[in-house]
Amino acid sequence: MVAVKKIWNMQNLDNKLEKDFLTEVQILGEIRHINIVKLLCCISSSEAKLLIYEHMENGSLHQWLHQRERIGAPGPLDWPTRLQIAIDSARGLCYMHHHCSPPIVHRDVKCANILLDHNFRAKMADFGLAKILLRAGDDESFSAIARTFGYMAPEYGHRLKVNEKIDVYSFGVVLLELITGRLANDGGEYYCLAQWAWRQNQENGLSVDLLDEGIRDPTHVKDALEVFTLAVICTGEHPSMRPSMKDILNVLIQFDRKL
Repeated sequence: MVAVKKIWNMQNLDNKLEKDFLTEVQILGEIRHINIVKLLCCISSSEAKLLIYEHMENGSLHQWLHQRERIGAPGPLDWPTRLQIAIDSARGLCYMHHHCSPPIVHRDVKCANILLDHNFRAKMADFGLAKILLRAGDDESFSAIARTFGYMAPEYGHRLKVNEKIDVYSFGVVLLELITGRLANDGGEYYCLAQWAWRQNQENGLSVDLLDEGIRDPTHVKDALEVFTLAVICTGEHPSMRPSMKDILNVLIQFDRKL
C-alpha cells in the first residue's frame, strides 16, 4: 500500500505547480527521519506529477480530532495517545530546525499535515510550502502568502518575514487542538483558536472546562493543562518570545515520562 499525491498541470498554474513539486521532491529526497513521511519515488509528465509516499493507515490527525464520525472512530483519542502524537510531531520539526543544514521551515504545520500510522505514531507530511533557510538564523522574505487560516503566525501575514518561529506558532495551535478539541479557526468572537486560548488563560485561568471531553480523566488533567499553557506560549505574538522546537520537545518528553 502506498499513498499517491497527484498534481495536475494546468496552463495558468504551471510555474507554481512546478515549484511546489520540485520543493517537495528536493526536501523529502534529502531528509530521512522516523517522524517525517517517506517519499518513495516521483513521476513527472506533461499532464501530471505524482509523488508516491509510504501509506499511513490512520490518516491525518485532523480526521481523528474533528471528523471522528466520518471515519467511524470508536471514541476520542486518549491523553497518552495525544501526547505521543505531539512528541512525534515535535521530533520531526526539531530535526528540520536543528539538525538539518541549512535548517528547513515547514511553513504549513497543521493537523491535516500530521499523519498517523497503524500504531498512531505521527509523521510530518506535505512539504510543498517548505523553505530551506540559506543561513542558520536568517529571516527569509517571501513574495506571497500561502498558508492555512488559524495556523498563520502574525508576523507572516504582516511582514512576509519568516524563520523557524512560524512553525513554532503553528505547532502551538496543533497543541491547542489536541487539548481543547476545537478547530484552529474556531475562536468565536476571538477570531481564532490561539486568540481564544490566550484570552481564556488571561481572564479565566486554567480549568478542566478548557479540555476536550475525551481527556478529562483526573489522572491527566494537570499535565494536559500544563501543555495548554505551553501552547499559549508557543502562539505568543512576538516570535522572539516563543520557545524553540528543541525546548518544546524537551518539555513534552517530561510529561511522557510521568505516564
